[in-house]
Amino acid sequence: MGKTLLNIFLVLICLGVLLSLLPYAWILFIPAIFLYRRKFREEPLRKKKYTAALGTLSLLSLCAFGYAQASPPDVEKISISPTSNYEMDVNSEYPINIQIQPEDARPKKLELVTDNGLLTLDYSQGESSCLLKSSGKTGETNVCLKTPDGKNSNAIHISVTDKKAEAEAKKKAEEEAKKKAEKEAKQKAEAEAKQKAEEEARLQAEAAAKQQAEEEVRLQAEAQAKQQAEEEARLQAEAQAKQQAEEEARLQAEAQAKQQAEEEARLQAEAAAAQEAEAAAAQPVEQMVWLSATGEKYHRIPNCGNMNPDKARQIPLSQAEGSYEACKNCW
Repeated sequence: MGKTLLNIFLVLICLGVLLSLLPYAWILFIPAIFLYRRKFREEPLRKKKYTAALGTLSLLSLCAFGYAQASPPDVEKISISPTSNYEMDVNSEYPINIQIQPEDARPKKLELVTDNGLLTLDYSQGESSCLLKSSGKTGETNVCLKTPDGKNSNAIHISVTDKKAEAEAKKKAEEEAKKKAEKEAKQKAEAEAKQKAEEEARLQAEAAAKQQAEEEVRLQAEAQAKQQAEEEARLQAEAQAKQQAEEEARLQAEAQAKQQAEEEARLQAEAAAAQEAEAAAAQPVEQMVWLSATGEKYHRIPNCGNMNPDKARQIPLSQAEGSYEACKNCW
């Protein structure tokens, strides 16, 4: 019983070896045909039987050898390039190159593996390249190619964006910011003009009050001088009356000169104030930018990216350009 099992085991081993060597067995079968034909040339029937058997085996071995040589090898490794992160528009296509090892391997069909179905695969361009097409949605996804036998390529990260919609949103935000800045500039100019007008009115009122007080003082002085002159004229006679008249003429001339000087000073102050108001109105309002609490870039809006708008602050653009970089997302 043990010998029988051993014989069966040996037969199975021989069959396995023969099957593995079948594509190359025709090399031995062809000379064997000639050897058996010579050995059984005196026995035609046996010669024909062995020739037919060996010929059939040689033909099968030759067919197996041809099939093995014609069939491409299995795919050992597949990779796609470029491998860096890529951003594509929702209405565009992204070409990728395919590298297969060994080079003579030919997978029948490649499958696109994605996270969320944002992209589809166009494999009609050939075996070494394909196109990734957008499904019309925006977002981010990791993609790789998969062979029919389950081998995956390296994964690449692709962001799908709608650049047209982003440009329109950016343009709208810029227009709103411009309108807001113009409104704030207008309100500021109106407030400054109102404050300037109130200041001028106050100065005019003070000047008028001062002039009135001076006029009253002058009149009182003149009245006192007149009264004194009359008293002196009564006591001192005509010489003192003449001297008083000359003194009154001198005082009047000084008062007129003082009043004229004050009027000229007031007019010059009003002209300078008007010139300052025109210069302030003509001066452009500098654009303001936003800084995050810990960032190193300046932004157009206080909530760009991961910014906390409650902790954002504004500084002039000229000051930000010297110490910070512009944000590429919102600038």
